[in-house]
Amino acid sequence: MFHISDIRKFERCHRYYYAEQREAAFHDSFLRNDESMTDLLVEFFAHPDCFVGKRGDEARLFFENEHRYDYFFNVRFEAGEMRIKVPVLIKGTCGYHVYFVHHGTSVRELDYYSLSIAYQVLLQNNLKVSKIYMISFNPDYVFHNRLEVGKLFVISDSFRERPIIDLVISHPIDYEKIIAEIKSSSYEESLPIKGRNCHLKVECPHYHDCFGDEEIRDDSIMTLVSSRYKKDMQAEGIERLADVDTSRLEGNRVQYAQIMASRNGGQFVDKLALKHFLSSIPEGNASFIDFEWDRYLVPPFEGMKPLDVVCFEFALYYLDDDQQLQNYTFIGTKDCRKEFVEDILRHLPEKGAIFAYNAEGAEVLRLKELGKIFPEYNKELNKIIARFVDLATPFVEGLVYDVRMAGNYSLKKLVSVVSEYSYRNLDINDGMKAVYSWRNVDKGNLEDSSKVLADLKEYCSLDAYGLLLVYRWLISLVA
Repeated sequence: MFHISDIRKFERCHRYYYAEQREAAFHDSFLRNDESMTDLLVEFFAHPDCFVGKRGDEARLFFENEHRYDYFFNVRFEAGEMRIKVPVLIKGTCGYHVYFVHHGTSVRELDYYSLSIAYQVLLQNNLKVSKIYMISFNPDYVFHNRLEVGKLFVISDSFRERPIIDLVISHPIDYEKIIAEIKSSSYEESLPIKGRNCHLKVECPHYHDCFGDEEIRDDSIMTLVSSRYKKDMQAEGIERLADVDTSRLEGNRVQYAQIMASRNGGQFVDKLALKHFLSSIPEGNASFIDFEWDRYLVPPFEGMKPLDVVCFEFALYYLDDDQQLQNYTFIGTKDCRKEFVEDILRHLPEKGAIFAYNAEGAEVLRLKELGKIFPEYNKELNKIIARFVDLATPFVEGLVYDVRMAGNYSLKKLVSVVSEYSYRNLDINDGMKAVYSWRNVDKGNLEDSSKVLADLKEYCSLDAYGLLLVYRWLISLVA
């Protein structure tokens, strides 16, 4: 049997599908949800007489119970070699009403793949579908004392002023053809082809199986950022950034910095602009801080909304009055938000710049959220927010570029450029791995959590210390 997830994986990348099948890979969700979605939906619709399916159910169970119930939850259907799961199915006067769940607070794009395949399978089972609804999470719901499921969801039968069922019908997916293609091909026959999916959000876990530990020269044209034509130029024999056809550039400052770095022996520094950036930094004890947090689909704690976060860790390095380096790491479990805030206020120096990377979208945003939840600390947190300096600024504005960055502006990449430190040597070496590891500790899934907690502290601490290393490197560039 095939599932919609199989179709989606195969369409993303043939080799990705086969690699996932071969390794039986398990990927935790980006969003944390400790509640049973089926139980929540049953409670939300509040119909006492209903059929509730479970994992592994045979498709015949629906038909054996169709005459007994009007409400069906978590029910399975099969057609040919395709098997689907429908979250909610309700009998209507002119046919069945079908409900799908969107794990977000607003539906920006319909998942036509899932909806279309499910619709076709239902039709092949002779079920007349009169309405298709999308259930999403209520962005205005706030958790107080207990979870009020009746307020948790919002339901719509339209998308951009068109009925969802009409949109689904107008986007048919020939899943039987795709299944036939899957069955007639293999991992070995699927050639590795580099595409946007190789680095979609994060690097594909099977990337090195396809391409090995290939070495791309530091100033390769393939490292040119935001470029539509770099593959065309490479096909024409242009290999180095220094030789780029400037008439086919989008013309942003970062591209300019990359090309100039290649032409100037590997590094470009706009010294005047970088000096201006450094001179604008507040005087006092410099601090370097990094946060880790988890995002919850269903809010479990006071004052939280769907998709809100809980900050569970921060690492801090700072220079004291004697310019000696000090450090502190906080890590908590469960609802540790207040303790998180109090520890920041306790350990941050009262004056001086606070450095973070992509601060506005990360640490600053988190502190603003915490200020709303704990208004008694809002004034102090706002003072801290005013002291933040985003250390990503010189790089995203094209003030500094080193060809060893290879078009990568992440803090991890910068740390490897400016120092001998490497995240590869850490047991926890990326943000999502840190989140998943913390979840296991928080849920009590580990007999011995001390090793994981130590690894979490080591990872977050390197992020904070890496900020110090990058800052000192920037100063040395204009010294």
